[in-house]
Amino acid sequence: SVDSERVGLYGGSYGGFMSLMAMFRAPEVFAAGAALRPVTDWTSYNHEYTSNILNTPQIDPIAYRRSSPIEFADGLKGGLLIAHGMIDDNVLYQDSVRLFQRLIELHKDDFELAGYPLERHGFVHADSWHDEYRRILKLFDTHLRR
Repeated sequence: SVDSERVGLYGGSYGGFMSLMAMFRAPEVFAAGAALRPVTDWTSYNHEYTSNILNTPQIDPIAYRRSSPIEFADGLKGGLLIAHGMIDDNVLYQDSVRLFQRLIELHKDDFELAGYPLERHGFVHADSWHDEYRRILKLFDTHLRR
């Protein structure tokens, strides 16, 4: 049996994007989530990749708005951890910083941004991995354990 008030999720890269969308669009389902190096706004991501799916922001701005977690940040109710490598050259760190600022502007109070100065999109330093998963465990212990 699943206690529906103690469900959490986490994912990295596209999984981080999906974690954000789930936390923001279905806040009644998830008590906590961690988004690792997530795309938060498709308008700032690699347009060569994204245009195959969403066209370009100029051609279809509605598709970009509907697909970008930052547009739904007001839905956050549970605890959220955003973890991102600061020298990520795939999904830029500034994506997570912009979402962090948006959550501040929305007066949300249960979120954290963990930046990793030595990490790109795929973490390679053991200390960074350890810290990231320590934070995820702490998030889940705080929000999911009783």
